[in-house]
Amino acid sequence: MPFGPSTWVNMNTGAEAYTILDNLIKVMGKHTLKTGFVYRLEHTIYESGFPTGFGFGGELTQDPQTSLGGDGLAQFMMGATATGGRGSFTGLMWKPYERFRYWGLFVQDDFRLRPNFTLNLGLRYDIYGLYKTRGTPESNFCLGCPNSVTGLPGKVIYEGDPEWPGHGRDIAPPQWNSLAPRVNFAWTPFGGNKTVIRGGFDIFYSNAFAGINSPGQSAANAPGWNQEYDWNGSFYSQCVAGSGQCVAFPLSNTSTAKGNLTTPPLPSTFPAQSREPLIGIGLLQFFTPPSHDPIVQMWGLEVQRELPGDMMISVGYVGSHGTHLVGEPFRQFNYIHTKDLQTLQQAVFSSADISQYYSGSTAALLQSVYPGFVTTDPVNGQPQLPYSILLKQYPFYGALSTLQNNTSFDGTSIYHGLNLRFQKRYSHGFDFIVAYTVSKKIDNALTGQTGTMLVDPVHWSTRSGNVGGRAGELGWQGGFGGAFRDPDNRKADRAIAADDIPQILNIAVTYELPFGAGKPLLNRRGILNQVVGGWQLTTNFNAEAGLPQPVFCPGDELTNGDFGGAFGSGRCNLIGNPHFKGKRNRADKISQWINPAAFEPPFGPDPAAADSSDPRDWLFPTMGPRLANFRTPGFWDADTALAKEFHIGENRYFQFRWETFNALNHQNPGLPDSNWCLPAIIDPVTGNETTDAIHQDPCNFGRITNIQTDPRSMEFALKFYW
Repeated sequence: MPFGPSTWVNMNTGAEAYTILDNLIKVMGKHTLKTGFVYRLEHTIYESGFPTGFGFGGELTQDPQTSLGGDGLAQFMMGATATGGRGSFTGLMWKPYERFRYWGLFVQDDFRLRPNFTLNLGLRYDIYGLYKTRGTPESNFCLGCPNSVTGLPGKVIYEGDPEWPGHGRDIAPPQWNSLAPRVNFAWTPFGGNKTVIRGGFDIFYSNAFAGINSPGQSAANAPGWNQEYDWNGSFYSQCVAGSGQCVAFPLSNTSTAKGNLTTPPLPSTFPAQSREPLIGIGLLQFFTPPSHDPIVQMWGLEVQRELPGDMMISVGYVGSHGTHLVGEPFRQFNYIHTKDLQTLQQAVFSSADISQYYSGSTAALLQSVYPGFVTTDPVNGQPQLPYSILLKQYPFYGALSTLQNNTSFDGTSIYHGLNLRFQKRYSHGFDFIVAYTVSKKIDNALTGQTGTMLVDPVHWSTRSGNVGGRAGELGWQGGFGGAFRDPDNRKADRAIAADDIPQILNIAVTYELPFGAGKPLLNRRGILNQVVGGWQLTTNFNAEAGLPQPVFCPGDELTNGDFGGAFGSGRCNLIGNPHFKGKRNRADKISQWINPAAFEPPFGPDPAAADSSDPRDWLFPTMGPRLANFRTPGFWDADTALAKEFHIGENRYFQFRWETFNALNHQNPGLPDSNWCLPAIIDPVTGNETTDAIHQDPCNFGRITNIQTDPRSMEFALKFYW
């Protein structure tokens, strides 16, 4: 946890757009032809200062002068700033001004084949141009480009370089294959036109780079223009850089140039201005152009039937399949692969001879880039570096911190829904609609992370990615790439979606009270009608099933993120039934919603195995991202409104509304604590408590301590229309 104000929340953005469009319609017998085009030019600005954080969380810092130390917070209170990873950092960021363009063209034919059958055929062509900045030179990182300096793949590229993808100064060419056909029909098979069958298949494309963090932050995070510098070095010369065991510098001593302690040294200008190769940079972010524009295929079939009394019933099925969607934000590309971790286990925390992995100029360059990390093998005298540098795919970029893009576009989703609707049109002062949906949604682990990317102070720091209420369940996925169990096998985390709600019932009723002129009761005009006539009551009732339940367990070494991989997915082993057997009262459900006996940590039931020296601590959890057959508490709510219009002329009137939210003051239990643990062990003789990696005090797993809905509230409103 860094000291100071919340980071990354003082952001300013702005946009302006210019649009040219035109449509043309031509009727030719049974054909209604439509065509049109649109061109959109958009400019955006992005401003965010790079924060400076003085860390004090977790590291064991030690004063080499006294050999005394403590946890990070204790040391910070004594005036010392911690090192290690992104514990203490500073940086600089430019303020980009971007331009991007869009072209669209469509043709459509509404073909009335027969009086009772209409066929709609359409084709749309979208071209989503990627962004370019006014500042020069633009930069990016090419994962597969050979680097003549390092001798390895991976290279910072600037516009004008041979590896730059071309198409003017845009960050990459657009996708030219976004053709979207659409076929729909409407058919009335019987006389009287009371039964209608509708169906179709449509393809839609969307703007990939306008998703999370794009294009504004993608341009701001361009290599050499957004530079983080971590204090991996130490004020004390006898401290090993990157060890995390020494303080970066004492706050009481300002006699050293603090920039010399960062890795690499902190500059006074943007490295991109001089087209620096950025070799040895601690953190590097870049933009990954989408391989395909996000695409959603939709299909459906619906049957509608008109009933007596101005009523209608419809039954329909709708399905969709999305690919190349906005997916994992800030994906890490520099991590130790799973196979290496499982092979080395605890040895991965040590160092190895550089010559085992690299030779020649590459080995020499590694020693010069990480001089504070080089040690000597006591047996053969060979130079060594930590595995955390040697085993990463791009050791010259982000090995000490991260090498990450802003947004990945490999999200997938599939949805199936059965919709039933019963409706009455407004007549005799009364209408209603009853809608019931049974559905299922599946996606991969990090599809569409809108909730986790909110950057206001509340959601960024206080609630850490959660958006509150029922939607707060979406925030559990970790935000910064923290949900994939195995970064080398992301497809394994395809599962029931975090926002899957299998059943939804909604009832909306509007009723004009039977009082006043023209009504059955108090059919009078004058003052009495002004007081009691024309009142309208509206009620909305909504009921939903619960959300899929996630469960977190104490992590193991494969998923705790120490090596730039999964960043702490915290999965469990599912070993039993999460449901309790037998009937349980409400109080029991509130105190223990989930059966703790159904889970165990990936290292098993023995807390002693939660140690990197134990092979059991290097096992993968077996549970998926969420439980498909176990859900959080459901939800239902009723809102009402009573309204009346007071006319003072034909087109001028006051509208009075009395609205009541959660009219029945119903409490919906909130989300249970999903952090698995067992209660502390109590010695029956002494009463002393024992805690470990599994047994905790307090242990609130499965306990519900909040509610999903606010208490009943009322609102009175008066509006004037003219």
